[in-house]
Formats: sequence, structure tokens, C-alpha cells
Amino acid sequence: MRLGSAFQPILSLSHGRMVGWEALLRAERMADGRPLPPAELFASLRTPAQRADLDLRGLQAHLQHFAQTPAAAPGQWLFLNLDPASLQRGVAPILKAIAASALPPERLVIEVLESPMGLDGAVREGVQALREAGCLIALDDFGAGHSNFERVFELRPHIVKLDRHVLLRAKQGRGPMRIVAQMVALLHECGALVVMEGIETLQGAHVALGCDVDLVQGYFFGRPEAAAAPGSAPLARLAEAWRSFDPGLVQEPADISRRLAPHSEALSQACADLGQGEMLGPACVPFLALDGASLCYLLDDQGLQVGEAVFRPGHSMHSMGSAPQFAPLFDCSRANWSRRAYFRRALRQPGVVQVTRPYLTLQGGRMCRTLSLAFQQGDRLQVLCADLEVAPG
Repeated sequence: MRLGSAFQPILSLSHGRMVGWEALLRAERMADGRPLPPAELFASLRTPAQRADLDLRGLQAHLQHFAQTPAAAPGQWLFLNLDPASLQRGVAPILKAIAASALPPERLVIEVLESPMGLDGAVREGVQALREAGCLIALDDFGAGHSNFERVFELRPHIVKLDRHVLLRAKQGRGPMRIVAQMVALLHECGALVVMEGIETLQGAHVALGCDVDLVQGYFFGRPEAAAAPGSAPLARLAEAWRSFDPGLVQEPADISRRLAPHSEALSQACADLGQGEMLGPACVPFLALDGASLCYLLDDQGLQVGEAVFRPGHSMHSMGSAPQFAPLFDCSRANWSRRAYFRRALRQPGVVQVTRPYLTLQGGRMCRTLSLAFQQGDRLQVLCADLEVAPG
């Protein structure tokens, strides 16, 4: 069996240039030269030791072939896949192979592949040894199988590569995109750069831009090639993606303020009436008569709900389509909503209507959007909150 390498470019969206290459194993039979898919090759191996041996041979081949590629710009990263079985065996052979190569460790990104194998002490020690040697650590296929936030906490990777299924989910609409964007933001807070791979179309590139990932990889930018030759096509594709990108793809609809203007005005009037001593029910009648309005409730300056919610005419929590499975949550009197961003933002800006993104409300298990407004009642601030119905997704 003869082992070869193919290199796929990895680009930085912000820098507008290639910053690295992922080395992919290519194998062919010695007898007839027929290609042998890596997945099939690894699946044919019976023991972890055999997988680790093949892993090491592949790593040595990648290091040699990449170092012989004069077109690879100095300083660019080389991403190398590593099976956890190799880490369990010990990283001494890996460190020896790196030392024998022409590439300094700081140019190497070691991708720890997704695996049902647990992160035992040997794996953690191996990752730490590679980190101390100067290599960057990447976690591959995040969001699939066993690759999740627990592994992020355990491995503390410099880079996290999102599984291609995360991209497919994000393509389904603005809602899923916002969820993926929040996932990316959490990974950033964990101290990791984020790669979105599997990008094969211009739409996929737009999703990557909208989700604020750092690096991208996929056929849209460049297919794996025998040599890490920069070329101009990947950069042209990246420029095309930036030119045609709509920043509103993952943001709230641009006309949301205009569409909710009647609701904001009605909420402001309700607060004015409450400040003059009106009861909650009568004060909220105009608001609850508007399209999509479902209920209103009042919070004190500590975030505690004052009394029960009031509903649009002829409705209750049971009649609004609230999921009966959420019945234990229907009674919200004296509930504490102080942790909610819509309460905190309202207190910071009294007199200014706050609007949330869609979310699943505890008050009935329905998707909603909450408007909130802090107003003065006597010598204390109170916050009037109002829920609008939102279609799922």
C-alpha cells in the first residue's frame, strides 16, 4: 500500500487570504494502483495499535509532502488529523516525526478526530504534550457524535471545526442560523477559533459569514490537490462571497421596528395608564387587541411578577394553544424574571421599549417575542411585559 497526501485550503474570512491547508490521506494498492478510500482502509484495521501505526505513517507522509511543496507560503498552518488511538499509545513517535521534519511545531495544527473513545488520561496527556511542544490543538467534527462542549472543556482546543451537519442545519433558515451563530459565540468565549467546513456553495459561504466563524474550508473554495499550491481561485471565491453577502441574513428582519411600531405605542400608552393608577387588565386592552398579542404581565423592580398575567379577550393560558405538557408552568404569579435580558434592559433604559428575539416561553411552552418597558409608578420602577406569538422556526 502506497500513501500519499492531498491538501485542501483553509481561509480566514476576516483576513481575506489562505492561512492553512488540511492534509488528507490518499492510499492506493501496490498491486494495481487502485485507490483505497481512507475510511475503508481504517475500517479494515482490527486493533487500535494498527490504527495508530497507520496514523503515524500518514502523518510522516504529510509532513514530507508538505515540506516539499515550494508554493506553500511561509507561516501557513498544516492541519493534521490524529486518531485518539495514537494519543493513547503515547505521542513520543509523533513528536519524533515532527522533530525530523522541516516544519516547526508552531505551524502544525493537530486535529483530534471525533471518536466514541473516551478522553482518558493518556489522551489528555498526549494533547498536553503536543501543546507544550508548540503545536496548536483542534477539535474536529464539533456538533456530531461524541464531539461536544464536554470535549471543548477537556481539551481546551485552540481551534474547533464544526461538523458539516451544523452547516446543513444553519442553511434551513434565519432561526437555525442564529442558533449556530450563538454556538460560535460560545466557542469564542471558550477561547477557540472556529472553522466551518464542508462549504460547497455560495450559500454555504454566506452562512459562514453570517455565523461569524473565523475560518472556512470546502469545495467552494478549493478541492484537495496533490500540492499545496495557493492559486487565485480560492481568493476569488472568497471575494465573491463578501461582495454578495447580506448582513441581514442572520439578523432580525430590517423592518421589525416598523412592524412592531403599533405594539410599542400601545405598550407605552398602557404604561402611562398604569402610572396614573389604572389596573393592569383595562390598561392592556388596546395592546391585546393588536395582531399577534397574547398576554401582558407586570414585574416589580426586583423582577417579581405582580399578580397574574392578562390575556387577549376570551383567552387564557389553556385556550391560546399552550402545550398541555407545560401545564405545571402555567401559573406564573410571583415568578422571578430578574434574570431575563428583557427585564434588565428595560431597567437600564426606562421609557424605551425593548424587543427580544423569538424564544420558547416558560409561560405555556410557545414560541414568542417579548416587549418590555420600564415606567415609574409612585416612587418605584415597574416593568410591563407583553408577549407576541411567533411561528416556530
